[in-house]
Amino acid sequence: MDAKTSKIISIGRSFGAGGKTIGKMVSEMLSIPYYDSEILSETAKNCALDEKYLASVDEKEINDAILYMSVGFMTPEYTSIRQIAANAQREVIEKIASEGPCVIVGRRANEILKDKKNLVSVFVTASLDYRAGRIAEREGIDLKAAKKRVQKADKERAAYYNQFGGSAWGYASTYDLCINTETFGDDKAAEMIVRLVTNN
Repeated sequence: MDAKTSKIISIGRSFGAGGKTIGKMVSEMLSIPYYDSEILSETAKNCALDEKYLASVDEKEINDAILYMSVGFMTPEYTSIRQIAANAQREVIEKIASEGPCVIVGRRANEILKDKKNLVSVFVTASLDYRAGRIAEREGIDLKAAKKRVQKADKERAAYYNQFGGSAWGYASTYDLCINTETFGDDKAAEMIVRLVTNN
């Protein structure tokens, strides 16, 4: 399928539900750019923070005290490093969105771009057991360890998303479309997103 769209597609996801895989599939089906961890590289350039540091706090709640100790500086205006990083990432996401249709996975893109009329926001999820099974298979760990990893990652993503206010992570009312990959699978989920953005 090679369909055209003018939409910006943000994909939020619970851990292990397949959001990254689906995002890549959608970008290929629509022949539009895909952005995920690439945003970190651009953010690092924009705010002079180390990319490895940004990766270590990516989609996790950021504690100011820890930041000051680990990074070792404060701005004259006493702005937190957390806010510097968040502002830089916002600028990158807004710039990407201004350049045309694309798929952006995570990083509060649906909240940052909520005023754009051509935004379609999607949330991908599934049951805890299903997601743990996917992670166990992918990472070669047992189900108990996988379940703990999924729960920890979900908690971190929710805290990261919610720490700056606005809409709440994972709430259906926040998104245009919510998809359960346990019911539909990755391929069908990608097809549903493509159908949505090309028919509207």
